[in-house]
Amino acid sequence: MRYFLNIRTKDSLVTDDEGDEFSDIDRLFGHAKQVVAELEREYPSDSDDELAVIPIALEVSDENGVLIFRLPIHACTCR
Repeated sequence: MRYFLNIRTKDSLVTDDEGDEFSDIDRLFGHAKQVVAELEREYPSDSDDELAVIPIALEVSDENGVLIFRLPIHACTCR
């Protein structure tokens, strides 16, 4: 089945228009956790840019647009 990994920000939803095929929910969840970890490293919480678009959650939906799960994205405080 095809799933879409959309990024929720404070003001909008950045949609994944292509999606990816996953053979089962465990593989999908593992991939989604990796994407969240990458986003957490990429967007530090101590950014001085008030206009920066900071992701707050990864929302995974199926090909019918049904929300399957949502993972929070915690900004990195490691810098």
